[in-house]
Amino acid sequence: MKGICKFVSKLLLLSIFINLIIMQGGILKAAEKSLPSGLNYDEISEAIENYYNEHEKTNCGMNVIVYDRDEVLYQNAFGYMDKEQKIKSQMDTVYDWGSISKLLIWVSVMQLYEDGLIDLNADIKNYLPDNFLKNLSFDKPITMIDLMNHKAGFQDTYFIQTTKPSEIGTLEEALSIRQPKQIYEPGEHTAYSNWSAALAAYIVERASGLDYMDYVHKAIFDPLNMEHTSISPTYDDRPWMLDERLKLKCYDAAGEAIIGPSICYIHLYPAGSACGTIADLKTFARALTPDEAHPSPLFKKQSTLDEMYTATSFYGSTNIPKNYHGFFSSQYALETIGHGGNTFGCSSMLQFDPISGIGMLVMTNQAHESTYNYDMYELVYGKFTDSKLAQTKRTVPKGLILNTRGIIEGPLSFLGALGVSSYSEEDLETWWYEEDGVVETQFSDFVVSTPKAICNVLCMLFFIIAGVYGLLKIFIGGVIIDPIKKRKGKIMVEPLRKYSYLTSSMMALALINLLVEFIRLSKGYRTGDIGSAASYKVQSIIFLVLIILLAATVFFGYKNNYEDALKDEKRKFTMSSLLAITQVLVMVSFDMYKFWML
Repeated sequence: MKGICKFVSKLLLLSIFINLIIMQGGILKAAEKSLPSGLNYDEISEAIENYYNEHEKTNCGMNVIVYDRDEVLYQNAFGYMDKEQKIKSQMDTVYDWGSISKLLIWVSVMQLYEDGLIDLNADIKNYLPDNFLKNLSFDKPITMIDLMNHKAGFQDTYFIQTTKPSEIGTLEEALSIRQPKQIYEPGEHTAYSNWSAALAAYIVERASGLDYMDYVHKAIFDPLNMEHTSISPTYDDRPWMLDERLKLKCYDAAGEAIIGPSICYIHLYPAGSACGTIADLKTFARALTPDEAHPSPLFKKQSTLDEMYTATSFYGSTNIPKNYHGFFSSQYALETIGHGGNTFGCSSMLQFDPISGIGMLVMTNQAHESTYNYDMYELVYGKFTDSKLAQTKRTVPKGLILNTRGIIEGPLSFLGALGVSSYSEEDLETWWYEEDGVVETQFSDFVVSTPKAICNVLCMLFFIIAGVYGLLKIFIGGVIIDPIKKRKGKIMVEPLRKYSYLTSSMMALALINLLVEFIRLSKGYRTGDIGSAASYKVQSIIFLVLIILLAATVFFGYKNNYEDALKDEKRKFTMSSLLAITQVLVMVSFDMYKFWML
């Protein structure tokens, strides 16, 4: 009996010894696995934590997951969902997806393409009600590929959200009411467009026969068991999530609390309304990189995914991809694809390599955050300087450039004059490629146009000078100097002087109206509460009235009183008239009066 026990004991010791060898081999094997950046799998946790600590001055809340097809390599929740109350971020904290929501659109489109219900290269009018698109400027058809590439040619639109959930209507209503003008021929320029993406979601509705929200739940959320993600603009599909989202306090990129509503409701909701936990986002992301051992429930055929991951847009004439059926290419040492997202309270990023299956997700409660949502990805995928785009010969564009994205025509087009920029040698470290006077970036093209850029700036400068002149003339001349002269009996009644003051008053009012508009837009950019389109229409009507009154005042001033006026009064009125005419020309050239375009 003792011999048997002794034999069993030795056998157990041998088994333990063999298992230790196998485990050690497994640990060594895991340590040998490396990320595209060169870091070993077991080094990524320390690298991310060190990176987070290095940026503690602006830290708020952040959730991060790094994964491959087989396992989660690292996950953690950093910082606070409410800094002031010291409420820590958890792995089940809900964040806005922002524009990552657009990937739900493109996956839906590819599912319907797989079922033969959508042709990616057909005219999208085939899927829309008759005369639905009201602001087309070109005969060339728009295709679904154009929508995916953000090359349909539509200018941007500002009024896509509200702080009042009661104002949210159907997707069809939102698209119909807020149709932007088509500025470029389809395929000509990349100009990121929330409206175009939402239009693609509406086509999903039309092709599937389901409300877009219902389609996403049926075809994506339910098969993936994503029970902690909402797509409804008012959280109607997951009512409990609204309470969770309201617990999240939001901050700007510098870590300062955002003053204003903590949540906005998006009219064009497919373009940016998804909200949920990072675990659900990981489930969605991993379903996009299947293999034989991990098949995706999202598609019936692997060939559909293979086609989705073929490039549909490139940087200029190079073979460097910019877009893959709606998934943007990111230029790290290893090219990744995915999408970023920004709301007025959160920033998020999903990036993955469809070949290796290595992916990284970041969700933060900071608006317009880039330190973690872009730069930190170098820890996993390597630096931009080692990318194919960085290795391509690039020459710094000479001259001033204008963004093709934005409000190009209409009452808010004056903002384009403020978007003038230029490139320097330092910008060679960022993602862009210039060819034939067009600087291409991921999300929009920039056109090299120094004369137009200078003209825009000068126009706005003269508009401001005219307004300031009007203010000074009213307060210094009308409020201070003229009353003093009048008391001393040194001033005569001059009808032309009244016209000068009337003209100055209207120039001052034009400047004030513009400043109020600009301040509202700037505040809206920070808080998300941009105001209603109707209120901006009122300001546009004010510009229209001022154009008419300024022209009439100058005309009747010269006609009725100029000949008989004193030389000094003629000089002052001429100065006021020239500045007034300048303001009128600026208001006309920038369409400030076209209230019907809002």
